[in-house]
Amino acid sequence: MDHTGRPSDDRAISPVVGVILLVAITVILAATFGVFAYGVTDDIGERPAFAGLELTFEEASASASEYKEFRWELTLTNVAGDTVRADEIVVYLDHGDQRVTGTLNRSLRPGETVSLTVVHNNQDGTTIPDDVECADVNVACRLAGDTGNYPDADQIRLQMIHEPSGSILYREQIGISGNYGIFNGNPDDIDITDETLSFA
Repeated sequence: MDHTGRPSDDRAISPVVGVILLVAITVILAATFGVFAYGVTDDIGERPAFAGLELTFEEASASASEYKEFRWELTLTNVAGDTVRADEIVVYLDHGDQRVTGTLNRSLRPGETVSLTVVHNNQDGTTIPDDVECADVNVACRLAGDTGNYPDADQIRLQMIHEPSGSILYREQIGISGNYGIFNGNPDDIDITDETLSFA
C-alpha cells in the first residue's frame, strides 16, 4: 500500500515480464534447434528401408599349376524387407590399387540373389572355365600379364555402400591365395583404373 491508501501492483509486473521473456527464449531456442536438426537430417539422407542384404565372397583357387587361374564369386541376396532399388547399392572390391565396382542393374526383391564373377587366367585365354561367359555384364575376365599386374597385398577389401545415405552396410578384409591382378590388359599400355560391373 502506498501513502494514499491504494494497493500497489508494482511487484506483479516483474514476474509477468520474466515469464514472457522465458517463453520467448524457449520459442527461439526451439526454432533454432529445429532448423539445425533438419539440416543434419537432410545431410544424412534417406536410410535403408530394407531389413537385410547379405554379401558373400568365395575364392576358387587354382586346381593345377598350368591353369594359373582364380575365380572370385560375389553373391548379393536381399534376405528380407523391402525391394532394393538398383541405384541404392554399390559394392567395392579393392586389391591393392585396383578396384572392381559392382552395381545393380535392376531392383532386387526379397529372396532374390544376384552374383558377380572375376576370373583370372594365363594370357592365351584358354583357361576360362566353361560355365563363364566373359561378355556377360557380371563377369570380369582377367589376364595374368607380367609381374606388374600383381599387387603386393594378399588381402582384398570388400565393401557395400548404401548410396543415398552413404552408410557402410558391410566392410571386410579377406585373405586370398595369391596376388592376382584384377584388371584386363598389359600394364605397359593400360592404366589401372576402376571398372564397373553389374550384379546379375
